[in-house]
Amino acid sequence: MTDALEIVLVRHASTDWSGRRYCGRSDPPLNEAGQAEATELARRLAPMLDSATRVVASPSRRAVETAHAIATAAGDVSVERDPRWLESDFGLADGLSFDALAAVDPGLADAILSGPTTIDWPGGETAAALAARVASAWAELLAAGRPAVVVTHAGPILHALGLARNGVAASFDEVPPPGREIRVIVPAPKVERPSVLGSPA
Repeated sequence: MTDALEIVLVRHASTDWSGRRYCGRSDPPLNEAGQAEATELARRLAPMLDSATRVVASPSRRAVETAHAIATAAGDVSVERDPRWLESDFGLADGLSFDALAAVDPGLADAILSGPTTIDWPGGETAAALAARVASAWAELLAAGRPAVVVTHAGPILHALGLARNGVAASFDEVPPPGREIRVIVPAPKVERPSVLGSPA
């Protein structure tokens, strides 16, 4: 049994909204560029996958399509869907460009530009709710004690990186672009060994 566990955090491949519109619970498919990114991603990751590796995905179509590309390249690997890895619900910002959001809610736009990672999205999800569900999903990954590939979104990756570093916050600069991954190594869970009782006298 190894004393370290590798988890690969994958940001789903590109859609027509990537880098253009806030995309939380909206569900566009991968575009042509995204399909090519997913294929290349799968080529890179497939050699590391074996029967012990889990492939976990946000239920969003863009994440599931990316995860299936990886699982298909790896052979007989199933994809587990876990809603705790969904992107934040951006509420009124969902589907808007930044300029459109600034016109609708200048205060929110200013808050985003100031760089905080703890935004409570009007009509959407609070930062605390996002952090709590990612923490739950992360704890379950560690408890399972198996290497994993998690296909998710920018927000959950940001929180997962902080959890992997024992609470040391990550920055958005560390979040991989669409169709790329970041690997983290964490201590494997300790397994309690049953005590050996001596023979009765």
